[in-house]
Amino acid sequence: MCPVSRGSARGHGPRVRRTAWYGQWLSEALERVVPGPAVVVGHSLGKAVALACGSPRIVGRVLFSSAGLTRLRVPVPLLAATVPWLLRPTVARSTVLVRRMAAPGHGRVPGHLGEWMELVGRCCRTSLAPPPLPSGLLELHRSVPTLAVSGSFDPFLPPRVLGPAARRRLGAEFRVIEGAGHLLLDESPEMVLDAVREFCAARGTDG
Repeated sequence: MCPVSRGSARGHGPRVRRTAWYGQWLSEALERVVPGPAVVVGHSLGKAVALACGSPRIVGRVLFSSAGLTRLRVPVPLLAATVPWLLRPTVARSTVLVRRMAAPGHGRVPGHLGEWMELVGRCCRTSLAPPPLPSGLLELHRSVPTLAVSGSFDPFLPPRVLGPAARRRLGAEFRVIEGAGHLLLDESPEMVLDAVREFCAARGTDG
């Protein structure tokens, strides 16, 4: 489920084809701030945006819990935590939702994520689960080296689903971070950083 700023409903952002709009925005941002080749790193919806960006500056992509490759799964316990949060977000309800996204019994999810998710619920509206990107678009990006990464307990994109989709639709390498759920950047930040460093080093793009 992907939060989108309420400003988008007031003419300050995309009304339709949001992923393509953000992909173009990323292309323009790279032109302005990146002097040379870039490795793009994205998480969840950010991965779909990275895949929708066709900038020639992109020489690699590292995609964590990637939306855009296959349909997201929403298990019943996660749906049961999502509906109350959508109806009336509170810190308590948001914390329950965040815990459902993380690996079972995970103790490393920072407590402030509940407060952040409550703020998302109050100030943003959700676009719900984004559909897979068109095969033609993904085919254009197969020549760009890509690493897709999933947590072993990701409820939206379990490895048994994301792995085959990443290999088949994008020709990507695939890696699993054991003991993590969907919130990889918060659950396993060291392993996320290691994956990016190794990917860049293997392609001589450390700079």
